[in-house]
Amino acid sequence: MKIRLKIKRQDRFETYEVPYKEGMTLLDALKYIKEYIDPSLAFRQFCGAGICGTCAINVNGFPKLICKEQALSYALDENPTVLEPLNNAEVVKDLVIDTSNMSYRIKAYKAWITPIETNLKIDQELSKKIEESSDCILCYACQSFCPEVADKDYAGPLFFAKLYRLFIDPRDREHGIRLLEAKDSLILHCLSCNKCNNACPKEVKPATLIRELLDS
Repeated sequence: MKIRLKIKRQDRFETYEVPYKEGMTLLDALKYIKEYIDPSLAFRQFCGAGICGTCAINVNGFPKLICKEQALSYALDENPTVLEPLNNAEVVKDLVIDTSNMSYRIKAYKAWITPIETNLKIDQELSKKIEESSDCILCYACQSFCPEVADKDYAGPLFFAKLYRLFIDPRDREHGIRLLEAKDSLILHCLSCNKCNNACPKEVKPATLIRELLDS
């Protein structure tokens, strides 16, 4: 049994056939292509465990972490599986996108805890909210699937989820201004379409967090 992969490469698609092996993931299939068929194929991968977010690409039009995506169902499909780079980002080569803008925005927002000097006790309910909203692995899936990100001034679900996490954390010295930062970044333009919730592989549910920010 073979899996057929139709891969976007700059201005064209190329189709490859990879012999299926039990337990194979789509990332394994790409590794096979690069090692045995076409060493020029470019894609990103690192941990292979769904933790780093590096390997996210579009699979049949939907963002996926391909290190966690089993290949069996695609091998059983008569139609080729279409692999493309994520949307709403500049393509560097093949399946690799430029994530420098993401790093720039994180630095611009100072999207990390600036600790206060006082030790605070956090109740269990708030602690759970902070933990759940901290699960983002910066895979860019939510940004890719969000139709509003086409507006370059709109920060997008990834960043609003980060701002939410900082806004609700009383240990952050800057938490009081996080809502203002979100509003300045056009959070009110959110379409509430829930596409980012569907795309997030870690179930952070950015659209839900955006609504909570707007209700604050």
